[in-house]
Amino acid sequence: MRKPKPLDPQRFQLAVTCLALHQAKTKVKEQIRAKGDKLHEFSCKEITAMGEAYFAAHMEELINKAIADVWRMPQFARYRPAQS
Repeated sequence: MRKPKPLDPQRFQLAVTCLALHQAKTKVKEQIRAKGDKLHEFSCKEITAMGEAYFAAHMEELINKAIADVWRMPQFARYRPAQS
């Protein structure tokens, strides 16, 4: 039986950061729609900039949610810390 590879912290951190930024961008899109504006009125560059600004303002909340979500992904579930 092969020994499983240990968790790559860089891979985990990248997954968390990527997911948190995606969640920020999604939240910005929701805010745009809520104001009655259309997404096509904004360039991708503008939406990304707004998403990064939202991420900076809500970083702790987004990172904590992303960590929990990444642990539920099948790729990382086997590394999940044992719960007592």
